[in-house]
Amino acid sequence: MAGPIDAPTLSLKVDDLVDWLELAALFDEFHVARVDALIGSLLEQEETPEDDIGERDKKREQLVEELENEVEKRRQALGPTYPFQLSDAGDELIANGEWRDTQFAFYLICLVAAHVTGSEILLAPPAGQMLTTLRNQVFQIIATLGLAGLTRGPAFSVGWPRQQGETIIALLTRAAAAGGGFTVRNPPGQYTPPQEKDGGVDVIAWTPGGRPPPTAFFFGQTASGKNWTDKPVADHARTFERAYMQDLMTGNLSHVTVIPYRVLDERDWNHLHQFHRAILDRLRLPLCAWEGLQLGLNGVAIDGADRVDELRNWLGDFYDYAKAA
Repeated sequence: MAGPIDAPTLSLKVDDLVDWLELAALFDEFHVARVDALIGSLLEQEETPEDDIGERDKKREQLVEELENEVEKRRQALGPTYPFQLSDAGDELIANGEWRDTQFAFYLICLVAAHVTGSEILLAPPAGQMLTTLRNQVFQIIATLGLAGLTRGPAFSVGWPRQQGETIIALLTRAAAAGGGFTVRNPPGQYTPPQEKDGGVDVIAWTPGGRPPPTAFFFGQTASGKNWTDKPVADHARTFERAYMQDLMTGNLSHVTVIPYRVLDERDWNHLHQFHRAILDRLRLPLCAWEGLQLGLNGVAIDGADRVDELRNWLGDFYDYAKAA
């Protein structure tokens, strides 16, 4: 298959097959991906084609149903932030003509980020400075807005590099003044590494309330790499709190890992929640980020709410780069 994506392979599960359809629709001239093109490509790769036409049709219908169900799950979970829809006949996946709008950027960036390394779909994933910008800036903005949407309150971006090179102490001083319910340890604790940049915590957020402390305080960590399952934020949060915060008055401390992936297996999903405490994945993060942006635009203290142009610009640059590859 010519263009930015490769032909689908038999090793792809239904979540990746829907990703294939989404990327195919995104890069198509008319922003349409045909389901029968996907299924036909898979059938061509079968080593022993099914001679029983009835059995083959049954398998095809089952796959079509699984694809439709996965698209519907995404549509229901993500609402106005999901930029695709199935045609009435269910034979085409169609990208929204306004896919460059902010409300869709959150999902599309997560879609691309999930296929940066080891992708069997993207032929030209982000690389070099484009990849660095995705991981260190673009996804960090989405994660901060996502935690704001989750908590319905303020959110601050701790992860390095911080805007304008702000120190952790300066950032936490801003957060404390916004009602975080803690005081800043200045200087940091004696066991804090002198060259530490973010202490393994990427976002802090809390529930709203007119009077500190908040009812719940959140530590978040972005994890855009494939090895995200082994990186819960809780241990980092414990040492971060000891190093930089004192008199944290909130008793309810929560921990969230922010990922661009879709976790398909229910057993894995439930197990990972026990390990990570909470996860914002691709079925949660885009809508949370969109809602966090609305809060920021209405005056809630949220880092990144004034930087969403960077998301659209990055997405446009990647689109042009992939199309030209």
